[in-house]
Amino acid sequence: MEENKKSNTKLIIIALAVLLLGALAYTFYTNTEHKKLTDAIEVEKLEIEQNLDSMIVRYEDAIAEKTSMSGELILERDRIIALRDSIKDLKVVNYSLLRRYKGEISKLEISNKKLFLLNESLASSNQLLTTNLDSANVKITKQIAKNDTLTYQNKTLAQKVAIGSELKVGTAKVMAMKERSNGKLVETTRANNTDALRINLTIIKNEIAEPGDRQVYIQIVDAKGTTVAPKGQFLLYDNTQVSYSDLSIVNYLNDAIDLISLVEVNRDVMKTGLYTVNIYIDNKFVGATKIALK
Repeated sequence: MEENKKSNTKLIIIALAVLLLGALAYTFYTNTEHKKLTDAIEVEKLEIEQNLDSMIVRYEDAIAEKTSMSGELILERDRIIALRDSIKDLKVVNYSLLRRYKGEISKLEISNKKLFLLNESLASSNQLLTTNLDSANVKITKQIAKNDTLTYQNKTLAQKVAIGSELKVGTAKVMAMKERSNGKLVETTRANNTDALRINLTIIKNEIAEPGDRQVYIQIVDAKGTTVAPKGQFLLYDNTQVSYSDLSIVNYLNDAIDLISLVEVNRDVMKTGLYTVNIYIDNKFVGATKIALK
């Protein structure tokens, strides 16, 4: 009898050690992926700064031609310099700021095309027509190519930021709860004693996510794939309809946040078997956990 207790204790210690190692490995993986994304965003930001520097040089050259458009060119050049300096001073990448910069860059691209087309036309009128027209066409083509490259980089950066701004669940645990006569809830492992399922989860820290209210849906599914204690339905990003067992609204402020969901169930309909808890934030699946009831 004593040997069995010692053996069980060892098994529990080994299981806890395995769980701890798994948690540490997952945390390391999450931090590594976040660093990769942050590094990629910094590279994209540097490339955009370099492109803006090239645009500034191009404006300086155009201003030096001293056409009637020099005043407009100076104003546009100063706008680009201000935008470049703002991006350089950006210490922490924020999705809302990037969207604003993207809008500014798009406006500059449109203005850039128009101004350079007009300026090249004015400059070419002071030189031999054939030579200058060919030269202007080459310059315009190069400038358009630069603008197209900048547009593509902005789209790529926006896509990476969108992916990185998605919230994720770090840990999740589900426990079956039995209600005593005094109203207190205690943990149980038997289906016919289960009056509620308690789900503990942590939404991990994400500095580039958009802060604000987030909808956290909990879906409990039995072994047959039926939603337990359904409260309503919602749509995923691909328009798939999902029924949920609980809904919580959390005010996410970019820091890790713990959430507890308590779903009351009817013990008379709870059957022995494996139950899966699916977790969704807004309209995307972010994680799952399971529990086996006897």
